[in-house]
Amino acid sequence: MKIEKCEDIMTRKYLAMTALLLAPLAANATQWNLSSTIPAGITSINAYSVGTTATSTFASASWSSYTGGLGVRTLSPTLESTTSPEHAVDNVGSIEALLFRFDTNTILDKLSIGWPSPTAYDSDISVLRYTGTLTNNALPTDRNITGETISDLITRGWEFVGSYNATQGVVEDINPNNLSSSFWLISAYSSSWGSGLGESNVDGGNDYFKLSQIVGTAGGGGGGAGSVPEPTSLLLLASGMLGWRMNRKSQSIAA
Repeated sequence: MKIEKCEDIMTRKYLAMTALLLAPLAANATQWNLSSTIPAGITSINAYSVGTTATSTFASASWSSYTGGLGVRTLSPTLESTTSPEHAVDNVGSIEALLFRFDTNTILDKLSIGWPSPTAYDSDISVLRYTGTLTNNALPTDRNITGETISDLITRGWEFVGSYNATQGVVEDINPNNLSSSFWLISAYSSSWGSGLGESNVDGGNDYFKLSQIVGTAGGGGGGAGSVPEPTSLLLLASGMLGWRMNRKSQSIAA
């Protein structure tokens, strides 16, 4: 009968541990393909727009599903055209945004845009989450979007997560720290939300995009927001443990 060495047994155990650590993260992720029908797991989607001055306040806008994903049409103070490229989410004239309310705290992890092509227009985006308290499981009146300035929202529980240069057909990682919330805002890029988080290759002009897909995982703390350990951290921990065991095994063989 073949007797398995202790080192081999431990190596197999660490491989199994790595798989166990990472499997739930992949298994629980949900991919939402965005269209005219709001998918299960998302309570509501609302559109807003705000002017580009410091005193501009958000107003309700309308969103529609197009080839390539969701776009936003500014309704006030000037009714925006539905022709290309104005039918997309953009920051020309007004900064347009989509507010996603999820059924539960969600780690919004990735997104994809289905339009435009990289050679047509730039597609810089900004991502925020709500971290404050809720009233009857909804946003308090002074933290809701309509009638508030960008600075109002930032001081009342909305947190800047990062800005990113999105590219058609490329899955964009937007939440490296695995922050969670039941309310997420995705807007055309604006430096007024904040800086220093996300990607550095963003600028402030003529951004257009249609949002085609978002990916997230239910989780996080109670209330408006929370966080969980990063998948990368778990992978590094498991890999380090496995590497240490393999190194010990190599040293034993060399001896």
